[in-house]
Amino acid sequence: MSKAANKQLVLKRKEEGASLIEYAVIAALVVALAVAGFATLGGGLTTAFESIRDTLTTPPSSGGGSGG
Repeated sequence: MSKAANKQLVLKRKEEGASLIEYAVIAALVVALAVAGFATLGGGLTTAFESIRDTLTTPPSSGGGSGG
């Protein structure tokens, strides 16, 4: 193998390694953003679902409406 071909092969391997690291960093950022988003929205979602649950499980009050 010539020196030029060997040098090209080495450079190609370095680029592949750099691409792999870049993808790993992007994946880590996506995971971090997802965790932060779930942590931020978690309390609000819990409150919303509890409100829905309470609305569905609370019997209607017998008010003084006109019974038609």
